[in-house]
Amino acid sequence: MEFRKDIEGLRAVAVIPIVLFHAGVSELAGGFVGVDLFFVISGFLITSIIFRDMNAEEFSLWRFYSRRVVRIFPPLLVMLVIVSLVGIVNLFPVAIRDLGNSVAAAAGFVSNLYFWREIDYFATAAELHPLLHTWSLGVEEQFYLFFPLFLLMIRRFQRHRLKFWLALATLTSFAIAVWLQLDGRERTAFYTLPSRAWELGLGAMVAVGAYPRVSSQAGRNALCLAGLGAIAASLFAIRADDAFPAPGALLPCLGAVLLIAYGSDAATSRLLGSWPMRGIGRISYSLYLWHWPIIAFYRINFGISLSFAETVGLVLASLAAALMSYAIVERPFLRKFRGSRPKIVVKVGLASAAATLIASMGISANAEGWRSFDPETDRILSYSAYTQSADYRYQFRTGECFIESSNGRTLADPACLALSDTKPNMVVAGDSLAAHYWRAISLRYPDYNVIQATAPSCRTTVDPVGTSACQANANLVLGPLTDTGKVESVVLSGRWVEADLPKLVKTIALLKRKGVRVLLVGPSVEYDGDYPEVLARSMINKDPSMIADARHEQRKELSDRMSKLAAAAGVAFVSPYDIQCPEGVCETVDATGAPTHFDCCHVTFTQS
Repeated sequence: MEFRKDIEGLRAVAVIPIVLFHAGVSELAGGFVGVDLFFVISGFLITSIIFRDMNAEEFSLWRFYSRRVVRIFPPLLVMLVIVSLVGIVNLFPVAIRDLGNSVAAAAGFVSNLYFWREIDYFATAAELHPLLHTWSLGVEEQFYLFFPLFLLMIRRFQRHRLKFWLALATLTSFAIAVWLQLDGRERTAFYTLPSRAWELGLGAMVAVGAYPRVSSQAGRNALCLAGLGAIAASLFAIRADDAFPAPGALLPCLGAVLLIAYGSDAATSRLLGSWPMRGIGRISYSLYLWHWPIIAFYRINFGISLSFAETVGLVLASLAAALMSYAIVERPFLRKFRGSRPKIVVKVGLASAAATLIASMGISANAEGWRSFDPETDRILSYSAYTQSADYRYQFRTGECFIESSNGRTLADPACLALSDTKPNMVVAGDSLAAHYWRAISLRYPDYNVIQATAPSCRTTVDPVGTSACQANANLVLGPLTDTGKVESVVLSGRWVEADLPKLVKTIALLKRKGVRVLLVGPSVEYDGDYPEVLARSMINKDPSMIADARHEQRKELSDRMSKLAAAAGVAFVSPYDIQCPEGVCETVDATGAPTHFDCCHVTFTQS
């Protein structure tokens, strides 16, 4: 396959937005689509290599997997080892356990499946997982495992229908992604191979010539400029709460397809083939590997919010680490072992990955023993595992009244939403920041039938934006549930954002027209990272100011605006800030000594 400088430069177009997005450049709201560009590029390159060898009757699975091992394993395993060592001396026990598990998943090529079960990629807490970015490597590694076998089967039984079967597989994968999205399983659509393979398939179809030829130079120039424009538009237009990857990723992926299919001699090739773009593209794999753990560890120690100077410093540090990785690990291994005996390379690579996996399991199993703390710090840190506690399940009623995972359900158990004919009905409605109040409200008002209508990731307002489960929940509360005339009052709570305020005005007006009383709960006190760890770090460093520095003061400003909104609308308002932070000084623990929060913003439950 002829080497193309423009594709090497296209790697830079993919990796630069990823790094900037992760380093806090909020203007690039869709910077994460760089991963989708990588998928298209990988699909093209891998298929081109396989197709070339098959046509020459020289294809070997051993040689194919050997090349992948030499290309992927050395930089990845070195990064995993170093991140593990840094984590042992820097993280708290629960985070060390999580890190060990994620190292094992990355070494075992199932990182995407691990994080699919563990965390929403776009959640604030995700920014504190040093290996979250390896999910995309899991998708690619699984693709590399199965795709050559798929092509071999087609070549043997349907040789002359290769394009048809490749197009069918790509369309099927896209349909799966759309179906999962519509079915409320957004996280499954985001992380798993069946719903991501279409992006690699688009690149593969370029490699087999499945796109029409364009003989006109002007036509090729126009298509490539359109492709570059599509990618640029997606970086600014796509948002984390869009339907993604399908159809959201279609725009940047088609942009990449146009550049690969028609860009070898197009006007864009001069830009993409320039030495700065090629230089960054050449180190793009190492840059992708190292940028996220560098940024994550910095945020763990200094807070999620980054200043401009911090962003610049982290980008430069990531580039420096990438250059070192490329010069010391990636390039030497490629030069020395690319031509080695394939079976030996694969066996050594798998043995190295297995050794890393076993060592990471040891790290996880001994998470409590790597660092020691005084009893009070240990007690505070124990709340980092609050979501595994009985108090958490009692507080949130997870799995029945609060749908926490992407399991296809859109509404809570009917018992959670049942109206009473003998008691006044009160509905606690919203996201997880409504769910964490339900138990306390139900205990405070035993004479009411307190209904829990909560689901993650969006607020109960007109025109809700978020997961399908959350939208269904909001529409139920504002429609059929309150249309019965049996609901006396609704408590609206959530992780409010500025864009919710106009919707809240309409929502309150809607409920008041139905004769429903409204209590609006303002934003929760919120911190960078998990609050037990913030509190523990301040105790270890004997620096109480670390707590205030981690607090999001802009949430208080939003609370004040919401208070005025509620007053103008004629409804009651409760400010968690005014309760928890009287006279501007926030409580750090409750009356029992428990941390006030167990993560960024959700309160702990105390039975007193």
